[in-house]
Amino acid sequence: MSYLDSRYRFKDCDIDLISFGELLVDMITNEEEALLSEAEQFSKFFGGSAGNVAVNSKRLGAKTRILTRIGNDSFGDFLLNVLHRENLNTKTIQIDQKRRTPIVFVNKTSKTPAWLAYRDADKYIDFNDNVKKIVNKTKMTYLTTFILSQNPARETALKVIEIISKDKEKLLAFDPCYRPILWPNEDDGKKLVKEIISKSDFIKPSLDDAEYLFGPDIPENYIDKYLQVGANIVILTMGEDGVLVSDGNSEFRLKVYSKKVVDVTGAGDSFWAGFINGILDGRKVKDAVKLGNASAAFKIRGVGALSPVPDKEYLLKYIEEQEASQ
Repeated sequence: MSYLDSRYRFKDCDIDLISFGELLVDMITNEEEALLSEAEQFSKFFGGSAGNVAVNSKRLGAKTRILTRIGNDSFGDFLLNVLHRENLNTKTIQIDQKRRTPIVFVNKTSKTPAWLAYRDADKYIDFNDNVKKIVNKTKMTYLTTFILSQNPARETALKVIEIISKDKEKLLAFDPCYRPILWPNEDDGKKLVKEIISKSDFIKPSLDDAEYLFGPDIPENYIDKYLQVGANIVILTMGEDGVLVSDGNSEFRLKVYSKKVVDVTGAGDSFWAGFINGILDGRKVKDAVKLGNASAAFKIRGVGALSPVPDKEYLLKYIEEQEASQ
């Protein structure tokens, strides 16, 4: 049987998902399609892939925690206030008394956004007994590449991966969003990302991610290259061209569910949240991909990574409608 028809079963755990990575403030341009160098006004939004996946997963029903580090400052307070409104447990968020909450400036666009990151506390996520305990109490971990690019957070991530690798009933979902500008050494960055790909149960690169890691190519070749470095299941998102999924033995394509685009910031994170919830629900991988596709379709209709997405039952009905019309 194809892995794409597989369903995953989990032992009882206190937590469904740990979202491990960056929590930050997105400053998004008010102007449409403006270059960052020319933009005059920005608006503040909750951001960071790990934060977005955590909140969106919680909204869809998963028992979620976020493992990250922010500063004891006004922007950190803003992020915590959002999480409290979302009723998301914040006990695994480390508060740095010396360093600042990271900020990323982003341009509002229907295409791939340009961004400029100012990092600080996020690079210092510490591995401690609490982290070890929480990882052992969860079913699935979502890991970002952003957090791997600097130590000591990188070493913490590697220790978390080691814990997961020793328990066959725990899953690792890895977002291989490699960007050389974040890494002190580009070659080391590519090598590490490929190593973690080989240890992951699921990866979901975009075409941009694939090009940064492997250079220019076509989607089918990207799939092959991810599989060659040891990927288990590859979910390649291709913007308006939909999604290509493969386990090396079988593959399937999925069209986009919506072409109405206002802002793509956080679209991939919303996809991840839908997909992860599908896996946690015991759905087939194919059906979990559809749930991710539906979640992203609604996210891109609003501005900011946490723009509203309907509840899971609505999304499932929406998928049925989409399939009936295609």
